[in-house]
Amino acid sequence: MANLPQELINEMLLWLPVKSLLRFRCVCKSFCVIIESQSFINSHFKRSFENRIHRKLIDLGVHRTDNNGITIHALDFNEDFQQEVVLDKSFPSRPYPLFFSYCNGLVLLWIHKLSLWNPSTREYRILPALPVKRTGDLSFALGYDSTTDDFKAVIIISKSFCFSQVWIFELRSSCWRRIQDFPYVGYNSIKPGGNGDCFVDGALHFICRRSENNSIENNTSYMIVAFDVAKETFSVVHEAVQQTEGNPRRLNVVGGCLSVSVWNLTMKRQIDIYVRKKDGVAYTWTRLYFVTSPQFSNEAFRRFEDGRVAYSKEGDKVFLSSNGKLCSYDFKEKNFQEILTTNAIHLGLFSYTESLMSVGS
Repeated sequence: MANLPQELINEMLLWLPVKSLLRFRCVCKSFCVIIESQSFINSHFKRSFENRIHRKLIDLGVHRTDNNGITIHALDFNEDFQQEVVLDKSFPSRPYPLFFSYCNGLVLLWIHKLSLWNPSTREYRILPALPVKRTGDLSFALGYDSTTDDFKAVIIISKSFCFSQVWIFELRSSCWRRIQDFPYVGYNSIKPGGNGDCFVDGALHFICRRSENNSIENNTSYMIVAFDVAKETFSVVHEAVQQTEGNPRRLNVVGGCLSVSVWNLTMKRQIDIYVRKKDGVAYTWTRLYFVTSPQFSNEAFRRFEDGRVAYSKEGDKVFLSSNGKLCSYDFKEKNFQEILTTNAIHLGLFSYTESLMSVGS
């Protein structure tokens, strides 16, 4: 190894999983310096993400026979989910719901308190309390600012017919600060605490509706709001889905693109999924898939509604849990497959790329 060029050593390390890299820090001082450098951490995540390697399906759940807390499992995409690994059992049990937001290898969790977690390194950090008393509904999300190479937790405290407060927690400075209010009077998030976890194209996205219009039957009452994490500005996604036969329920990322799932009101037991793709300089929405399999239980449909599903990197499969079973649905083959059975009440699923990102001190 001593005779190998430094560039070749770096290249070899970039292809290794996080578990191996954590061990290899003890090989020698030079390895430790390389692996713990921010440039290597960023390059490693980028390499893994772009090449679709070191990818996991993270499953959060409360086991029916375990009253001590939330158990978190991981299944490896690249090994066809052959082995289930317990990541953590240290999180305290809590009543429903559990909220989470994830971005570039880190996960923002709301379990009694707002916490930051890296599933790969097992680092866990409770964030400081907001410097203001909560007086309304709470929405939160985690984004990444590429201009400063820093993560930002975004909290929106909303009340009907009022401007909503917006607070930012920067990981590097480790403090909260208030920015401009949410600039759309009369709009509230559909599900407080669970709609802002869609980070794509440098922005966090939220489904919102007119609070003065309580009818969820009216599609025109909905809009998608984007928050540019670097500029810290809000804007309306003007080309949002139009003329859909149902209600926009959840945002997600499919194949690297923003998507919205719609509970179809004209077709029994059907969820339509619309994906936004860039066509030249403009964006268009494409209806790629619809799900009609009778094997989806009512519980499984509720998973779509509240976002407890995960998509494959290619966007050709969706993973969901129902009645203690972890299943997948292949949009191309139109088939439903059980992956494994667990004795758990599933709280959330998400696709995850391994990362060495630190949660800070």
